[in-house]
Parts: sequence; structure tokens; C-alpha cells
Amino acid sequence: MPSKSEVQEDFTDFAREHLSHLVKIARSLTGSADAADELVQTAMEKACRSWRTVMKADDPVSYVRRIMVNSAYDSWRRRRRFQQIFRPTEQTSEPVATHPWGNPEKTYDVSACIDELLRPLTPRERAVITLRFLADLKEADTAYELGIAVGTVKSTTARALAKMRVAEAQTIGA
Repeated sequence: MPSKSEVQEDFTDFAREHLSHLVKIARSLTGSADAADELVQTAMEKACRSWRTVMKADDPVSYVRRIMVNSAYDSWRRRRRFQQIFRPTEQTSEPVATHPWGNPEKTYDVSACIDELLRPLTPRERAVITLRFLADLKEADTAYELGIAVGTVKSTTARALAKMRVAEAQTIGA
């Protein structure tokens, strides 16, 4: 059994090696840099508390990624419940990021473009797209991580990509 200092050192090494990748995944799941940082912090806290178990897993990155997806789902559910209870009297619109494709000389934030394309997706669609294309998982691995069937991953991916194409066309046409 590893000592406490060995466990802490292993977790620190893991965090150093994988943190930037986990932040990218969280950014895609949440659509916000602040929410992504919070999601990663929550996932890393949970993983750290049970690191002795996590480090024995076949793939600790997958384990932490699953914590992030589950935490994101929980956040979406809480937000939906809150919105159902407290319906706002006036609608506020978020500022829409300007799309760079209209002006090739314009500098832009790639994350803002991705956020714009992911905005119309449902939480499940966002999670599937994130795991399939950002985390580069196969359909079967994505299905396993989300606890859904492979066919559901395929159909959800198709719907999400169609929505993203529409969002891209609207942004370019704007």
C-alpha cells in the first residue's frame, strides 16, 4: 500500500500532466472559462479525495473525465430546476461573439467560436460531442462513459453536428 506522500506525489504528477486537457474538455462541456475552471476544480477535488482508488483504475483520466461529465450533468439539472422555480420576468440575452470567418484579417478567440457552435446543443449533445471529438473517444468508449447505448451516441452525434452546422451557417450569414 502506497504511503500518503506517494499518493500525493502521484496525484500531483497526474494533475501536472493532464490538467490542460481536462480544462479543454470542461470548457467544451460548460461553454464558459469560469464554469470550466470550477468544474475541473470540483472534479480534481473529488478525485484527490479518493486518489488511492483512482490511481488503481485502468485509466485515471477516464475516471476524472467521468467525474466532470457527471458534475456537469448535476449542474445542468440544478440550473433547470432553478429556472423552473424562479422564472425571470425579463429575458436577458448573452452577448453573441462575432464570428471570424467574415473577416480573415480579424483576430479571434477560437474558444469563443467553439462556444458559439456548441451553444444550441442540449447537455447530452454537448457531452457526446466533447467526448467524441475533443477527448477523441470512440463511440463505444463515449457510450460507456455516459452510460448510454452506442446507437444513442451515433444518433446524438448526428443531431448535434446538424445543429452545429446550422449555427455555423447563421453566424457566417450574419
